[in-house]
Amino acid sequence: MHKLNPYANIPTIMTAEEIIEFAHVRSTKAGTKSSKRIPKVERVRLREISRLKEFSRQVKTKLKEAVEKYPTLEKLHPFYLELTEILVGIDKLKMALGAVYNCIPVINQITNNHLEAMKLSEAHKQMKRSRSAAKGRIASLLRSTSDNLEFLIEAKKTMSRLPGIIPNSPTMVCAGFPNVGKSTLVRVVSTAEPEVAYYPFTTRKVIVGHLKINNQSVQIVDTPGILDRPMSQRNEIEQEAIAALKYLAHVILFMMDPSEACGWPFEEQINLHREVKRMFPLNPLLVIFNKVDITPPEQLRAAREKMPNAYEIVALDGTGVENLMHEAMDHIDLESLDDLVREYVGDLSRQRADSMDS
Repeated sequence: MHKLNPYANIPTIMTAEEIIEFAHVRSTKAGTKSSKRIPKVERVRLREISRLKEFSRQVKTKLKEAVEKYPTLEKLHPFYLELTEILVGIDKLKMALGAVYNCIPVINQITNNHLEAMKLSEAHKQMKRSRSAAKGRIASLLRSTSDNLEFLIEAKKTMSRLPGIIPNSPTMVCAGFPNVGKSTLVRVVSTAEPEVAYYPFTTRKVIVGHLKINNQSVQIVDTPGILDRPMSQRNEIEQEAIAALKYLAHVILFMMDPSEACGWPFEEQINLHREVKRMFPLNPLLVIFNKVDITPPEQLRAAREKMPNAYEIVALDGTGVENLMHEAMDHIDLESLDDLVREYVGDLSRQRADSMDS
């Protein structure tokens, strides 16, 4: 599922020095074979022309890959687009991509000028000097844009850490204080080992589980470090990340621990519930009491009075979980979602196919 993250499909991007070295090694192998019947000056001409062409071709190929294998920003789902802005900056990314790609016509011009000089030259030493000069100018051009290549490398590393999600698939987002059982619920309901990824703006992990309910593929997301503490304790980046999550959530599963074994008073959990409702005003929000098996009866009665209609489960052993999942699905509008999922996956497949063709 990680490959559903469009940034995870970007191949390795080389630094400027790595491209220069790679192209140099490849170019030295070009034009080494030629007929002895051809005059020496012509043999040298063919060899030096082949080497320059190969050097230029390898450099341009690596630059094109660095740019063209990046996902098209205009086609990104708003979830990934907003996180791109938060984590790397869309304008900065566009500038870096443009700067790298704009090196290609300059390389063509340098190559063509020196190829023309080599074709007209009658001195093999001059041909070698011309080839060496062309490679030097191209190498200097690469070094001048090395910061842009480094930016693309770091942006890829940052964005590829995001979990792979199907943006239009029915998605449940878990909220609640730490240790109330969010991660346990995700792991219990997922049909396979959930994907664990790290958001770069938090030191804690994000878990994405995939499951099937009534033959419908569903995602369930646990976001520790984002939806598990009051707004006053969140930094600006985390607040923006919450906005990005709004693009995914079809229903919010707000988990509470009436036993208070999580370490948080029930009243504070109620306050966080109010904040999450304000953050996601348009999303259905289901309140869930977890750990009801270890909650003293009097505390459970008090919790029921304060939060009536809450679903009661024991996530650790699955008690009440199946009913909860079906109830949650009833709050999700599934109309046309199958088509949207197929369309999204099809777009990813077409993008990969286009990249391979190019």
